[in-house]
Amino acid sequence: MNETLRLFDDFDPPNPQPAGAGTDADAATDECIVAQVYEIARSIPPGRVMSYGAVGAQVKPPISGYICGRIMIHAHDAVPWWRVVGKDGALRIARRNPLFAADQRQRLEDEGVEFDEAGRVRMEEFATLCV
Repeated sequence: MNETLRLFDDFDPPNPQPAGAGTDADAATDECIVAQVYEIARSIPPGRVMSYGAVGAQVKPPISGYICGRIMIHAHDAVPWWRVVGKDGALRIARRNPLFAADQRQRLEDEGVEFDEAGRVRMEEFATLCV
């Protein structure tokens, strides 16, 4: 049994990504991708929101909502980060700090965005799929 384990210790699984494709870790720090995410966020009109996944889908090449969220963590106020929310309208930033979520909610409410009883953006009314 130990010999079997040793056989697999040296096993290097094939890379499932196509040649030339970057990893998710690379995408979150790729300057071109970061610039696209920020530009998409800047184009969301006041009073509207987009989900992380919807923003990521517009990037070329597309990225996941998770990677978009990792990029948005570093956004400054010149990028309207508060207009990017979870696909269900949740303010995901609350996981990092509830005070950030309170700030995000206040900024959205100031723009006229409404929330449901659970504290989520009413996506059917305020979400935009593309900009």
